[in-house]
Amino acid sequence: MVFAAPIILSYMLLLVGLAVAAPGIGWGGSLIELVPEDWRDGAHVPAYGVFAWLVMWGLLRRGWPVTHATSIGILATGVFGLWTEVAQGTAPGREVSLHDVWSDLLGSTIAAAFMLWREKAIRMSKGFMVGHKRSHHHLMKGTRSR
Repeated sequence: MVFAAPIILSYMLLLVGLAVAAPGIGWGGSLIELVPEDWRDGAHVPAYGVFAWLVMWGLLRRGWPVTHATSIGILATGVFGLWTEVAQGTAPGREVSLHDVWSDLLGSTIAAAFMLWREKAIRMSKGFMVGHKRSHHHLMKGTRSR
């Protein structure tokens, strides 16, 4: 997690910076005004999906089981998403939206589902290779060539 922590914290700072940016004020506010409002709402799903993925990735690198890493990733995203919405409510020209928190959780759930699917695919491919070798072994039994 030592390597992953600076990446996760940097991404969190980026998300907080965008959450509290007041429209038209500073670089963040100018950036926000360039994006249509419908797109801003939709951006929560991939933005917080990436956040959840980073948290899960960091935990997996530390040897956590994938089910625990995905659960903590979803929980961390929900708590952080709620916190950024509260912080966003303090910024001029911005408001709190429960819909955004649900979008954050949707992004984290999609990331968790992908992480679980990826883990299952890796396990199945390893099992297939082992089974493949075993099935080949009986063909070579009793022969000199190996």
